[in-house]
Parts: sequence; C-alpha cells; structure tokens
Amino acid sequence: MGICPVEPSVPEGCIPLSSKRLTERMTGRFSSVFPVLEWLPRYDSSWLRLDIVAGITVAASVIPEGLAYASLANLPPETGLYAGLMAVIAYFFLGTSRQLIVGPTSALSILVASGVGYVATGNTASYASLVLVTTLLVGVIAFVAWILRLGFLVHFISGSVLTGFSAGAALYIMSTQLNKLFGIESSVSGGFFEQSFFGRIWYITSHLGMMNAETLVVGVAGIVLLVLGERYLPRFPNALVIVVLAILVMSATDLEARGVDIVGSIPSGLPSLSVPAVPELSTLGSLVPIAAALFLLSYVEGIGAIQTFARRHDYDTDANQELLADAGANLAAGLGGGFPVGGSFSRSALNDSVGGKTQFTNAVVVLVLVVVLLFLTDVFTTLPETILAAVVIVAVSGLIDTTAIRRLYRASKSEFAIAMASLLGVLTVGMLWGIYVGVILSLLVAISRVSRPSTHELGQVAGTNDFVGLDVTRSATTISDVFVYRVEAELFYANAETVRTDLLDRLANRDSDVELVVFDLTSSPTVDFEAAQMLEKLHQKLESREIDLRFAGAEPDVVQMFETTGLAANAGGVKPEEPIADAIDRWRTERSS
Repeated sequence: MGICPVEPSVPEGCIPLSSKRLTERMTGRFSSVFPVLEWLPRYDSSWLRLDIVAGITVAASVIPEGLAYASLANLPPETGLYAGLMAVIAYFFLGTSRQLIVGPTSALSILVASGVGYVATGNTASYASLVLVTTLLVGVIAFVAWILRLGFLVHFISGSVLTGFSAGAALYIMSTQLNKLFGIESSVSGGFFEQSFFGRIWYITSHLGMMNAETLVVGVAGIVLLVLGERYLPRFPNALVIVVLAILVMSATDLEARGVDIVGSIPSGLPSLSVPAVPELSTLGSLVPIAAALFLLSYVEGIGAIQTFARRHDYDTDANQELLADAGANLAAGLGGGFPVGGSFSRSALNDSVGGKTQFTNAVVVLVLVVVLLFLTDVFTTLPETILAAVVIVAVSGLIDTTAIRRLYRASKSEFAIAMASLLGVLTVGMLWGIYVGVILSLLVAISRVSRPSTHELGQVAGTNDFVGLDVTRSATTISDVFVYRVEAELFYANAETVRTDLLDRLANRDSDVELVVFDLTSSPTVDFEAAQMLEKLHQKLESREIDLRFAGAEPDVVQMFETTGLAANAGGVKPEEPIADAIDRWRTERSS
C-alpha cells in the first residue's frame, strides 16, 4: 500500500499524507544529510560575536599552516589555502561537530608526499595531478564508508596504537623539515633509507658543513617565538604574527641574497573547480592503498577531536555523518586543486578556546580565506621557507604526548610495547606503512582480547539466590556438587576453544566431586554456531565423566540456537533467562523423580 499526497480524490490503495507531513518528512531526510538545515534555523544571535571572533582567529592559524603543509606535501603554497577553503565550506554544510575545523594537517601532508611521491617517481606534473586523483579517492572511500555505515570501525583502533603512531608521526614529520631549517639541500637519491626518519637524520648530520647559518638563525628564532607564544599567549594568532614578522625582516634585510630561501610568488584568485585526468589503471591501483591510508588517518584525526569536544560541551555527534562530512571535504578539496584534508585537533582546540559556539565559525574562516586569496597573496611572497619549517615543527610537537606514554608504561607494559611498536613502525617504514602497522596491531589487540575473555567460577551469596564471581566476592561459597561458570563476553568461533579449555581446567581444580556444571550465559547475549558446537562437545565430555550440563540466563535467540542444534534437548532443556538457582533446583527435581 503506497503513501500518496492529499488530492481531491485519493486513489484506492493509498494512505493520505498531508502536505505538512510530507514537507516534514522531506526536511527530516535532508537535515539528516545536511545538518546545517537543523542547527542554522535555531541559531542563537548571541553566539554571533563569539563565532566571528573564533573564525577570524582560526583563519589566522589556517593561513600559515596551510602554506606550511602545502610545502610539507611538496606542493605549491596556494594549494594549502585552496584545501583549507574547500574543506571548511563542505564541513559547514555536512559536519555535526560545533568545534571541529577541517583542513590540511601535517600527518596527511607528509603521507601524501611519501605515498603519492613514490608513485609519481619524480615527475612534478604527474605528481600534482596524482595528488588530486588521490584526494578524490579519499573522498570516494569515505562516501562508500558512509553508505555502509562503517563509523563504528574507528573504535577498533586502540588508544595505545594512536599514542605511539602520533608520536612517531611527529618525529618523522620533524625530520622532513630539518633540511629547510638548516638550509641544506635535500637528498636527491630518493632511496628507501634516505627517505626514512633515520636516513634523514643521518643525511643532516653528515652534511652540516653545507648549512646556511642565516637560515638556521631565522628558523630557530621562529621556533623560540612560537613556543613562547603558545605558552604565554595560547589564544593569540602566534603563527600568523611570526609569519608577518619574518616577511618584514626579509623585506628590510638582504637575507634572501645571503641564501635564505623564500616561498616565492603565490597566484591570487579563488580555486577553479576541475576534475583531474584519470591515470592508467595500474597507477590508479597503486593509489588506492595510499588513499585508504589517508582516509583512515583523516577520519581518525577528526573523530578524536569531535568526541573530545562533544563530551566537553555535552552535545551529540554522529560518527557516520562525519564519514559523509569527511567525504565532502576531500571531494571538495580535490575538485578545488587542494590535497587530502582531515580534522585538525590543534585548530579545533584554538576554536574552542576563543569561544567558538557553532559550525558558523567555518563560514567566517571561508570569508577570511577568500579575502586573502583575492587580495593578499602577494604579501607572502618573501616568506622564508625556514619559518614554514618552524611552524610545522612546533605544530606537530603537540602530537608527542609524553604524559600518555608514561601512563601507559606504568599501567600496562604490554600496551606500552604496542605503542612503541607503532612508533617504530612509522620511523622505520614510513607514514604509509606505519599506518597499516598501527591498524594491524589494533586488530591483533582486539582479536587477542575477544579470544581470551574474562571468565569466573561463581559462588552463592549466603542466604540469597545470587551468584557472584569467587574472585570478586570472597564471602561467596561454592555448592559441593555444583560448578557454576560465567564468561564475560559473547561466545563465538574466536574464543570457543579457549572457553572450553578454561572451564575444564577450573573444573579439574575443584576439590569436591562435581555432578552438575551450570554455564551462566547472562553475560553472553549471543552464541554463534561454532560456539554451540563447542558446547555440544563440552556436554559430551562432561557426560563421559557422569557430569550433567545445564544453562542459565540464556537469551531467547540463544535458546533458539540450542534448540536448532539439538543441544537444548541434550542439556535437559534450556529456558529463556532462567536464573542459576532455578536451573539447579530443576536439575535436582529431575534427578529425584
């Protein structure tokens, strides 16, 4: 039966639907895709001043960082501004976080340079085009992930892996900026070792004789001023002030003639939308794993900031909608001549610290960037590249969370080892494969935990029908002829044999002769077919020892599984959500009858 709009005569087989209800339904569908339609009509005018101030402040950070990250990605400086502009436009319409600022980030930029640079094999024209194709691929992958509602997958990447990866990424990125900081020509060999963290450090230390002293002085001065600014004036646009100061110094001195490299001319005007040429199929195939890594990094960077500020200000966000926002931002950046973008924690934190209230901050950032691109690009012509290196180095230093690393070391040596393995993965094999090392480690940690779930032998609390873990409540006591067992996890193929072995080992350690095993399924809401087969084998094993097996606390779906496989009949019948005490009483009644 269809749903039809109201008309003078409603066709047979249709349900009348008022135009108001139809409008509400259509608006609801659009607002689920474009959250701006939901929050903008409810915008409180008292927030406008705060959002404008926050937008101008954030834009003052986006400009120098955009130039620096374009340099980090081996792209013209204007591409960083293009990427930042297109990303915030998309997020204004699609994002659910009130504080997140999307744009180029240091980790994404260096991953572009290392990953796409390897595929381009030194062809500058090819490289620029392949970066655009890769950016669009990131958007396509994010869009497919949104269609499939895969937002939950981010939770499989453990915090310890992210801690190690972030620290490793920071050190790796810093190493890429040392040649600009010291004024040393970068290595042209492009070998694997030369492009690694340790190779870059070795190259710089072995070529210190080629250092340009003026370049180093300017760069170190920039680092010192940026660090002091972050410490004493955290809400001030320190990076922009340092950039302007460096430009003034270059204009008033002959440092350029003395070997201090500058950015050079930056074309004015807004980005023009265009679709890059599609490369050969083999080249496209080589870009897919790079784009997948970029997508993963982009989404993880953003969702971490989103969750942090949502908890701080007590509002809801949508992890799946953020996939669409990530897709929109990267597709827009690719069509607008930029490169891959993601959520920036540092710029989002700046937005929050100066009082940004809503996504309207993004609209203000857009206006500022438009003004800069149209009228102010000539200002940045004499900007020293060593200052851009200083901006990058100081920006990524915040990724090294020494407090979290020390906490991991004290709390869990295994988690600390995982973090260090992720860190070393980035430093030894680079950002691209370092990401996959982190993902593999996260999956191994998750598999290890679910395959070895927490288990307990239960005892009865005196005077009650309650059963609790003997290792939790010391006053609980066992029943001489009954062994009660619980698994604090779902039962499925990955942990089935581990659970069976653990139960039999615990049973063997009981001093008294056990005649009944009660498997409490209260904490196991699902049991898959292979786990049910394991329980059938367990029943046969216990039956050979003249021990009965019963189940308690089973969910209706689990009962149905047991009935389908025949286990329920063999185990004396299984009742949905039957308490442990009732299962034991029923067993005793059946034995005595």
